[in-house]
Amino acid sequence: MELFSKQDSAVRQNLNSHINQRWGQLYELEKEWGERALRYLLLTNSGGAIATLSFLGSSTSAINMLGAKISLFLFVLGIFLVGVSTVKQFHHMSKLFTSWKSDVDRYYADEITWEHLHAEDNKKAIGDLWDYLIPYLAFVCFIAGSISGAISIF
Repeated sequence: MELFSKQDSAVRQNLNSHINQRWGQLYELEKEWGERALRYLLLTNSGGAIATLSFLGSSTSAINMLGAKISLFLFVLGIFLVGVSTVKQFHHMSKLFTSWKSDVDRYYADEITWEHLHAEDNKKAIGDLWDYLIPYLAFVCFIAGSISGAISIF
């Protein structure tokens, strides 16, 4: 198959349509699985915190177990990190929407070009390391809290 720029305009239009459809599919998959991952992290850390609180409340000897207290702290920290990740994502998306709306208004007012509109949007749509690090830290909190709790009961 020839390079994109060498294609007939009808073929390019069909290819663009396919590209946009695939981008839409992949975006929805990424969004869905990101939401699932955050729900999983919230559920597991919350479950761990509830189980640890129940364990601590069940006997007076459990209150003195350092490992159980560490577990509870890690599970609560995991819940906090999931919240931070969710809020960070919300603000990033809100900023993208506000910026896009403003730039589109500028485009319609003939202040910027179509190319500039897309270039600016692409620059702003890039995530940072924290978008990945915070949820992984919440997962580490769940794993470490589970290990700490298991060690404390043996």
